[in-house]
Amino acid sequence: MSEGEKQGRLLSGLLCGLSILPLNPPRPVSSALVVGLTVVVTSTLLFDRVGREVLVGKVGLWVKGMLMMVVGKDKKWKKKGRPDPAVVGGAKDKKRKRLVFIRHGESEWNLVFNVGPKILVPFKALVALARELLLALQVHPGSILYDSPLNESGLAQARELDSIFRNYDSSLAGASDVAACLGGRAVVATSNLRRAAQTVALGLKTRLAQNASEKILVLSSLQEISTNIDTLSLTPAFTAPALPNVPHDLAREDRFDVSFNSGNKLLRGNGLQRMQAFAEWAFKRDEDVIIVGGHSLWFKYFFREFLPSAANPYDARDVKIANGGVVALTIERGTVDDANGSLLGQVHYCVDPDSITQVHLGFEKKKKHNNNNKSPANALHAKRE
Repeated sequence: MSEGEKQGRLLSGLLCGLSILPLNPPRPVSSALVVGLTVVVTSTLLFDRVGREVLVGKVGLWVKGMLMMVVGKDKKWKKKGRPDPAVVGGAKDKKRKRLVFIRHGESEWNLVFNVGPKILVPFKALVALARELLLALQVHPGSILYDSPLNESGLAQARELDSIFRNYDSSLAGASDVAACLGGRAVVATSNLRRAAQTVALGLKTRLAQNASEKILVLSSLQEISTNIDTLSLTPAFTAPALPNVPHDLAREDRFDVSFNSGNKLLRGNGLQRMQAFAEWAFKRDEDVIIVGGHSLWFKYFFREFLPSAANPYDARDVKIANGGVVALTIERGTVDDANGSLLGQVHYCVDPDSITQVHLGFEKKKKHNNNNKSPANALHAKRE
């Protein structure tokens, strides 16, 4: 269906809605909206194959989003029974891999729920819902809240990353990690959510421009850990994400390797399964460095699960990496036994706490609800910062 036909369908819905006003219905505005929407949706389902697929897909995603919020288990897994990650230090087959975590820039979802005074959240949410409805009426496959993309601030943060990398002070601790991002022996991976892929494409522009054939690997295992609807992907399995506001040469389909994009996370699956799957995938790669475009909670849970229990540098277990922030670390993999032999030959992972480097922005500052409770250790750490 042409663009003119789509506009005609919307106009027909508007006229049909307005036509009932002379009948003086009890709730004229609501009645006009219902009639108009019914006409638009019905005509789309009957006469527009592409539009029908878009609307059916949106309804399916909305249903899954509601189910995820009600019965999803993404943040729930057993904490007991697993040994302290520090046991990896004694493994005879220990291997190490350098990871560079890049958190996506600020998203439309962040703008509504995480930025500014909390009292404004209901009003911003209503505006976002109105924009969502408008996209549905336009039969647009995109979304504001589901698989939430970068907003204007997030796009600026992503673009700034490329400049930060190119002008990075070589005397700083993260210089070798930045060199890997600019063109070193590394593989680039991203979540299957649009905001992460947008950030990677824009933030690594220099690297990607130097090698037009380099692929960005899309991994379902990097999908954000949460039951919120913004963590559900619009991108089908084995398909490249559509990246709004990203130049075509950085966002074209053949720029991505989608063989590891198995689609949306499972309704009854959990984040630990995906983090373990990613870690195992990383150690199968030949590259020395894995550049990871991802999400705040996924990164936080990664540190929480794989740091030794006695370690919490930069409060990494408890705080998020800042929007557009970059943190590098070394993860170790080893086969270990527990004391009674019940975990004979089990593979475990451990983040080396001394390897963590705040390359750009780093971790957000931990909120202090009561300054009187500040421990001497934390005070000393803050002073060093």
